[in-house]
Amino acid sequence: MQEADPTDALAVLGDETRIAILRALAAADEPLSFSELRRRADVRDPGRFNYHLSKLREYFVREVDGGYALREAGSRVVAAAGVAGTSAAEPDLVDDSPDSEPSTCPVCGETDCERLFHVHLSVPWR
Repeated sequence: MQEADPTDALAVLGDETRIAILRALAAADEPLSFSELRRRADVRDPGRFNYHLSKLREYFVREVDGGYALREAGSRVVAAAGVAGTSAAEPDLVDDSPDSEPSTCPVCGETDCERLFHVHLSVPWR
């Protein structure tokens, strides 16, 4: 199997509908159903919405029992780029309270790894 190119993942983010989907998921407290996510992203055409959601599912969004949620890579994009419409340092996006558990990078295992891509190791959605 051929290794994914990080530029392919970043190219997925070059569409306003996809950014709206990421914003909606970032603002949600729990996974969103297809119809609720479509409503929050303000996309009327279900076929068009499904097309864009499927592109995001490759790298940034995962399907769970309750609907859809951000993958680790999706959360990192939101935090790094302020996709939710706020600064990456906003308390809503970063929980640095003393009671919060440190996050562990799924690629390198490092606590609070801030890299979006591990260029020489692997991409974070694998």
